[in-house]
Amino acid sequence: MRQLSAETRAGGHLIGAGGDPERPIRITHHGEAQPFSRGLLARSLYAAGLDFDRAYRRVEQLQRQLQREGTTGLEKRQLAQRIAKLLEAEEGADTARRYRLIRRLRRLPKPLIIYIGGAGGAGKSTLALDLAPQLRIYRINATDTVRQVMRMVFAPAILPALHVSSYEMPADPSSDFAPGAARPQMATLEEQATRICVGVRAVVERAIAENLSLVVEGVHLLPGLVPFTDLEGEAYQFFTMLSTPDEEIHRSHFLARESLGVRRRNRQLDHFRVIRGQQNHLLHLAEEAGVPILDTTEREELLPTAIALIGQSLSQRLPWLTQASATSLSERRTPALLLVVDGLPDRPLRSLGARTPLEAARTPTLDRLAREGVCGLADPVAPGVVPDTASGNLALFAQSPRVMTRGPIEALGAGLKLKAGTIAIRGNFATLDERGFVVDRRAGRIRRGAGKLAKAIDRLDLPASDRVKIRVRATTEHRLAITLRGEGLTSAIEGSDPGDGAPSGRPLAPRPLDPNDDGAERTARILALFEQEARRALSRHPVNRERREKGELPANSVLTRGVGRVHQLLPLEPGGLPISAACISGDRTVMGIASALGAAVIRRRGMTANIDTDLGLKFDHAVEALEEHDLVMVHVKGADIAAHDRRPDLKVAFLERLDRELGALLEKLEKLAQPIRIAVTADHATLSEAGAHGADPVPVLIWGNGIAADSVTSFGERAAGAGRLNRFPLQLLIERLFEQHGDQAP
Repeated sequence: MRQLSAETRAGGHLIGAGGDPERPIRITHHGEAQPFSRGLLARSLYAAGLDFDRAYRRVEQLQRQLQREGTTGLEKRQLAQRIAKLLEAEEGADTARRYRLIRRLRRLPKPLIIYIGGAGGAGKSTLALDLAPQLRIYRINATDTVRQVMRMVFAPAILPALHVSSYEMPADPSSDFAPGAARPQMATLEEQATRICVGVRAVVERAIAENLSLVVEGVHLLPGLVPFTDLEGEAYQFFTMLSTPDEEIHRSHFLARESLGVRRRNRQLDHFRVIRGQQNHLLHLAEEAGVPILDTTEREELLPTAIALIGQSLSQRLPWLTQASATSLSERRTPALLLVVDGLPDRPLRSLGARTPLEAARTPTLDRLAREGVCGLADPVAPGVVPDTASGNLALFAQSPRVMTRGPIEALGAGLKLKAGTIAIRGNFATLDERGFVVDRRAGRIRRGAGKLAKAIDRLDLPASDRVKIRVRATTEHRLAITLRGEGLTSAIEGSDPGDGAPSGRPLAPRPLDPNDDGAERTARILALFEQEARRALSRHPVNRERREKGELPANSVLTRGVGRVHQLLPLEPGGLPISAACISGDRTVMGIASALGAAVIRRRGMTANIDTDLGLKFDHAVEALEEHDLVMVHVKGADIAAHDRRPDLKVAFLERLDRELGALLEKLEKLAQPIRIAVTADHATLSEAGAHGADPVPVLIWGNGIAADSVTSFGERAAGAGRLNRFPLQLLIERLFEQHGDQAP
């Protein structure tokens, strides 16, 4: 056993040279305290490039420092900062950067997909198993597994290339497998790879949908097939090819497998020449495509080298991953106000003199902030993709906009419990006529009585529902949150809502995405039963009887959409440090996302999700919240409502009222003489002419402490595009809002 220099190990704590046990150090993370663990810390330093002996020495060095200071407790982030500082002083900046990278990779705004290619025996599985836990990645897929699944689906007569091993192919014994010359022998591998990468793509798309990072390894990962270029906007993809140049070392890897009984005796060795040929061919493809190649001869150097390569690739796009934080442990970061004007962007309208509502509105306060700050454009999901409120606000909270559908977000905002397996659905109260045709998808934007109607269809007993539990809650105006809980349910269905602009007709029938999916077929059938029973209960409800008497549209039906499950969200930690956040809104979707992230949700009577919201009340509470929180989001929905109603004149009027209230807020903040930053943007565009969301980017401005002005002089869709922020993914906005050097182009 390795001996410690001045201490010996006892009971997990250090015992000094004098024999007295030191007081233990507790590390707190998310409110839970745990003992200081040398082993866990040393492993993270090993991944940063230190051998285990040096890693332990550095951890012990830090522990002695803390003991001398009398420190008995630290936040986990403070411990990480102390380790990074020690590494920078003792091991150099490169090691410190790799350590910060390992710590921060789990806070990426998008999933990280790592592809590890190489011939058999190159060490792909070993690297994947070592790399994944260090980077907090909990999914590893092998292309051999994908191939085996595909073999069960496609018979040999249909896809014969799938039913042989990648190295079991005819080879010319006289060939030296020189790059390029081996192509005839590689035909089967390339055909296999083309087929199997269809399955790999499905695995990657699933990881993106769940916002989970992934490692994929296998011989079938060929440059040109992966990474998937059209997924670049939805994930960070990194590809490396492994190589074992020395033939005897490569052979020894198979001998080691044989001795462990991992694979059938001599099978790979019998085809060793083919495998060596595959390696040459793969390396030739990698060199042509510029894919980094890792030499696996020295296995101990492989993990830190791979992490360094990943860090180098990601740091070009996200510099904060490896930079030291500019915020000290005791210094509070500059608080920031994020004003989200739902549906703000629009398109030029003839009625407004070929201007958008934002360009036509008199907004001296917004123009001042744009003139004194920096501007740009941001894509809520991706260029050309139409976002909804859920995806746009997920991006605003630094999440992948595809991580959850509207259903689970609406349910979270309504306070419904979402356990594993719960299916969550977004619903609308709607009006059907005597023929069963949809008259109004929103039942006249019903407000009063919506809670009573929701209660009437909560916990409905359905015939032949197989003991599925149904919960319903009213959310914002006509909207509902619905959950289904039971065995064998799936979110792979579509609901009944025909959507804006659909021709007059009956609601759609809930249906499975895949008609051959028995679980989806059953779930769709249960949802259809619920909607049928809900119509019966709503048609005779006193609230609807009263609405008819007043000449109002009855809420006599439920339309459903946005079916999904809850998925993991990333912590709000720009620059590697957590932020305290608050959200002020009248919209349940926005509040649901904020609640899921642990933000304080502030809602008072008068804070609606409509044009009549009390803007002054929202801004007054924002001033108070800024005293306690790093980030305060204020969400206003009036511009979106006006555009959906095809009323650009009302949108202009709302923006002018918002600008006046924002000016009053600015005066209050300036009297306090406290440093602050303000960002103004939107979650999506809502087009007044179409009455629907658009795929247009949203304008962004950032103003305040440390921000130097760019050349933009007014706030509008076209003007913002010339700003220094350029065009970027909206989910990076919070990171840019808290960047310390605002005078530099992000």
